[in-house]
Amino acid sequence: MKKSMRKGFTLVELLIVIVVIGILSAMMMLSSTEAVSSAKAADIISDLRNLKTAALAWYADNIDEADATNFAGLADSAITKKVWKYLGTVSVDSKYTLEGTKAGTWYAKATVTDPKVLEKLEGRRKTVGISGTKVSQDTTAISSTTTTIYYFLR
Repeated sequence: MKKSMRKGFTLVELLIVIVVIGILSAMMMLSSTEAVSSAKAADIISDLRNLKTAALAWYADNIDEADATNFAGLADSAITKKVWKYLGTVSVDSKYTLEGTKAGTWYAKATVTDPKVLEKLEGRRKTVGISGTKVSQDTTAISSTTTTIYYFLR
């Protein structure tokens, strides 16, 4: 009697391997989308901080002009263009703007539409100093329906 050596895989073995690979790839996809959202939130926070640095540098260099300006129209003013020059080689997306109040309070404003990114920003809201409403040093929550994020500058 001759023993036959089988070569190859059975159908059951092949299906088990395919199922295991499918489960592992699904787990990878879930973790990678979380990482992407977290990276986008970190990018927004970094851009807001860069805008704050640029605005404060402009203010320090132009304190006389700054104190005589009505900051309520800061977003449409020539001052915003001057502040943008202080960013140097730092690239900031067009979704960011500067706003101000008559009392001289400045905000950097970001428009965010991705709910997962908003969720990540909410988790970092208190440590970073961002808010969902335009109030200085605000602790107002950022919800999934919020599309505007404010960062207190001055």
